Formats: sequence, C-alpha cells, structure tokens
Amino acid sequence: MERLFQPISINSLKLKNRILMPTLDPGFAGEGGKVNQRLIDYFVRRARGGVSFIMVGPAVFDPRGVGGTFEYRLYLDGVLEGLSRLVEAIHDWGVPVGLQLHHAGRQANPALIDGTLVAPSAIPCPVRKSNPRALSLAEIEGIVHQYGVYARKVKEAGFDAVEVHGSHGYLIAEFLSPYSNARTDSYGGSLENRIRFAREVIQEVRKNVGKDFPIFFRIAGEEHVPGGLTWEETPLMAIRMEEAGVDAINVSAGNYRMAEWIVPPMTLPQGCNVSAAEAIKQKVKIPVVVAGRINEPELAEQILQNGKADVVAIARGLVADPDLPLKVKEGRLEEIRRCIACNVCIDRLFQEKDIVCTVNPEVGHEAEFELKPTLSRKRVMVIGGGPAGMEAARVAKLRGHQVSIFEEKSRLGGRIEAAFQASFKRELMNIVQYYEAVLKALNVEIKLATKVTTDLALGWKPDAVIIATGSIPLTPPIPGVHLPHVVQALPVLLQEKKVEGRVAIIGGGMVGCEVATFLAERGAQVTIIEMLPYVANGIPRLLGKMMKDTMKNLDVRTLVNRKVLEIKEGKVIFEDSGNVASLAVDWVVLAVGATPRDDLVNSLKELFQETYQIGDCLEPRKAPEAIYEGAKVAHQL
Repeated sequence: MERLFQPISINSLKLKNRILMPTLDPGFAGEGGKVNQRLIDYFVRRARGGVSFIMVGPAVFDPRGVGGTFEYRLYLDGVLEGLSRLVEAIHDWGVPVGLQLHHAGRQANPALIDGTLVAPSAIPCPVRKSNPRALSLAEIEGIVHQYGVYARKVKEAGFDAVEVHGSHGYLIAEFLSPYSNARTDSYGGSLENRIRFAREVIQEVRKNVGKDFPIFFRIAGEEHVPGGLTWEETPLMAIRMEEAGVDAINVSAGNYRMAEWIVPPMTLPQGCNVSAAEAIKQKVKIPVVVAGRINEPELAEQILQNGKADVVAIARGLVADPDLPLKVKEGRLEEIRRCIACNVCIDRLFQEKDIVCTVNPEVGHEAEFELKPTLSRKRVMVIGGGPAGMEAARVAKLRGHQVSIFEEKSRLGGRIEAAFQASFKRELMNIVQYYEAVLKALNVEIKLATKVTTDLALGWKPDAVIIATGSIPLTPPIPGVHLPHVVQALPVLLQEKKVEGRVAIIGGGMVGCEVATFLAERGAQVTIIEMLPYVANGIPRLLGKMMKDTMKNLDVRTLVNRKVLEIKEGKVIFEDSGNVASLAVDWVVLAVGATPRDDLVNSLKELFQETYQIGDCLEPRKAPEAIYEGAKVAHQL
C-alpha cells in the first residue's frame, strides 16, 4: 500500500496519506445543526483511526438552501462557535478539517426553508416535485457574495479548508447541468455560461480566504440522467474551475433523480466513479479526489498506482470501521470491518433520522461503547455463531472475559450466509470474514458443530450465558403448505434444495427478493406473490430500487395485492381483487418471515442467574439490531 500512504499537499494543506473522509452527514447535530458531544465523539473516533483529512458538512448559509434537518445552518446563533469546538477536538488528534458550503437549490426541503424554492430555472426536481422560482441576476449576485462571506467565516472558525459543493443536483450543479438549467441569459445555454455561476462563487471565495487557503470543489463526474452532465463534458468544467482558483476537484456522481449514484448501494460496482475522475485528472494539474464505493484498500491503492486519481474519498467505509487506515498501514487487512453498501445509514437520513451502521454498532454510541476493561473476569458462554453472537463474543473478549462460542453448524455466520447467495449481495460475506479474522486474532474459543443442551451448559459452568440462537422460518397457515413441492427460502439460498422451472415465491420482502434474484439468475421462471401493494418492503430505499431493477431485468414477475388461499400440486390459488385466480407452478418457495428460536431460553434462565437473550431469538429483525444488541450486552457484562 505504498501509494496510499504517500503524503500529498493541496495548496497549504499537508495530508499524511491519501485517505480522505468526505462529507457524510451523520444526523447527530442538534436543532439547526448545533454541535453537541455526540457529534464530537463521532468525528473524533474517525480522527483517531488514521484518516488524513475530514470534510464536515453540509453547511448551509442561506435559509432558502436547507436540504436536510441536521445540516449546519451557519446563519443561526451558536452554530459556527460549535463547529469551532468540533475543529479543536479533531485537531487534538492531528487531523485537518474542512467545511463544505452548500445550497440545495430546487432540491431543498420545502418544509425546512423560508419561502419558495429557488433554482436557475423554474423546473421542478422530479423527486421533490415542488415548483422553484428562477433566480434573478441580482439574487445570483447576492448568493455569490454569501459564499464569500461564509467562506471567510469558515476560515476564521479554525477550519483548514473549504469545499464548494457543486454536485448531487444542488444549486451549483443545477447551473452546471442542462438537465436543470434552461436559462437564456449569461448563466445558461453554452458550457461557458453554465459554469459562470460556479466560477464566480470560486473567485469570490478565493478573494475572501486568501491565496493559501485550500478550496475543494465537488463535482458530479456524471449525473446518469438523460440530458445531464457526462464525463465527456465535466473535464472541461474542471479546467475552468482550476483557472478560477480551485485547489482540488472532488469527483462524485448523481442527483436526486439518480440518488443511487450519490451513495452507491451494493448493486453498483466498486469504484464506480473512477472513469469520470480519470477523465478529469487527465485535464487538470491540481489533485483529483474520487469517491464512490471504494471500500477495499487494494482497489484504493490500484486507483492511485494507475494515476486515475490522487486521493481516495472514503465515507461509509470509515463509518463502518474508523480504524481502516491504521489497519491497512499495519497490514491487518482481514480485520477491517468493511462497509457492505447496504445503505441503512443513508436510508435513515432520507427519513430525517440519525444514522446507524449495520456492521458497526458503535456509530453514534462512541462514548457508551468505549472499551473498558472488566473489573470482574467472567467465563462467558455464547450460544449461536450468527452476527449477534459473534459481536458479543468480540466485545466481551476485548474487555477481558474468557469467551467461548458454541455453534451447532460447521461454520460461523448464521442466517446471514443465505443472504449473500444472491450475486449482488456477495459483499455480505465480508461480515462473516471480518468476525472470523478478529475472533481468531483475539483467541476466542469457537466450538463448531456443537449443539448446546442444558447438560452441556451445566458441565461448562459459565458465569454468564448469552443466547443468540437466531430464528427459524415461519410456516404460514395456508392449506397445502406441507406438500413436497413447497420449500422454505433458506435451504434454497443455501443450495440445500434444488428448485427450478416455474417458481412462485410467497412473500416479497428482503428474503423473497433475494431468493427471486438467486433463482432467476439460474434460469428459473420466477413470480413473487405479495399481499402488500409493493415488493421490497423494509429494504433501504436505494438498494430496494436497484433490487427491483435487477429483478425486472431478470424477468421476475411480481403480483402484488394478492393473498394466497391455497397451494395445490402444480398451482397456487390466490385472491385477486375479490376474484379467485391461480398460477401454474413447479415449486413454491416460502419467504414470509421468521419466528424466534427460543427453545433453550427458559431452561437456561432457570439454571444461570446471568442469562441474556439477543438477536433474532428475542425477536426476528435485521442485522443492525442484532449486532447492536450483541455489543450492548457485552459492554454490560
């Protein structure tokens, strides 16, 4: 990883390595973006992990430009002062910090702004759908002036750099793109006119911060919408930004219409913006930063070695594992808790909630989950080697307990093994690989192919028992459900049961969509039958959108608002708008949920005073809740 840990300068900014954390709003700020201790703890934890630079934001300077609840509203009393405290806390770890200046334009949240949305043209965002008002020339001049004023305030607050946000379909991007700019004056039409606003902003910022203060500019290398920006055009824009005074170009992609390119889910390839960054790097002399699913250190090193970018921007990867840079530097690649691009974090932000991370339960709980050595070493029995049990074992061992995992299967992983059988979810196996590596490094005793009984538990004599036995698939009360051609989804995904031909899947949630994709990829004719008006319920929005696109491309048929009445040999009978209909099938796959596997719970609670129940054996949910419960219990031991 020689190139990854080579220092680089961006104007006066000295970076110790090429790993930068770009803006990802965690949603931990108080009302109006006021800094609190939880937010400070979150960023300090990232600074401790060896990253070379952190970009905080987005920060809004205009009440008409607010895009989300937690954005830092610089015009409110106390916000800049709080950000200064944040900078000082991060600086204590020797890490420089930048602030991203942002105006959401037509993608602002109508419920959070004062007055009407503003934009280059009166063209509504296809997602927000609210009608914006076209900015007048005087208003454009005023916004340019505001950028300069607040850039100076950013510098005075102690930040080491400022970033002008010109990507993701926000105001500057709206001027840049013919997709959103239909002006006929000097700010619209030709490329030179469309970049005029951005250049004026950069020049005004430079005037206010001086020649030595670093300015980043974030640009969408490609918008991925008809009529939008492409990486054939954006390099020409980057040249003009460099001329205007930018010190580094930060390349991302997308807008709200194609939000999956802003925060690419697992269905998009890793390094999905590298081609666009390379095209820009070939045209400019300043450093180029690239973002977009760079969660593998080997990929990051390859990008740099091949000269396709100068710095890699890793956001979700540092949410998942803030120690990623240190682990790479120390050669502990197997112990990296890799981001799986499930986008649970981003889905929460879309709901105006703070983020959580599927694989890292410490996110937002950095103070609560700070590792503290136990004062009373215990013999801890963990029953179940799924995510909840493995996390409980990891944390308990780190705190100094003697820990053993008992798993009745011949391998760790639990039900998550079935989830990564669909091709687009292969990266979920990173969860299991991470725990296998870290538990081995910690010398946690793992007893595979061992079914725990009350006698075994009594003989082992634990001081504490953590029950993480998971769940079993639910069998719905449908006539015919026990016929030989009816199977559960899990044995199909685990390839313990071969299913082919015409297949009906009852249930269109996460598991139903996974098994539908899995079978369709292998040539089956798949139909999902779902009671709700839609499939992919409960799946993070961007991942769900792309899962549905994948199923459509595989010719998976979906029948929604249908209730299955009976299963017979060769067909499924269901209710359709008050009528009875049927579907000819060779196989029926059940994917209607799960029920707790809690057969050991009562007997063990009677035998051992300190007994805990975590994960799906308590209540079937998703991996984030299970892993969080594993960590929480282990911190309580």
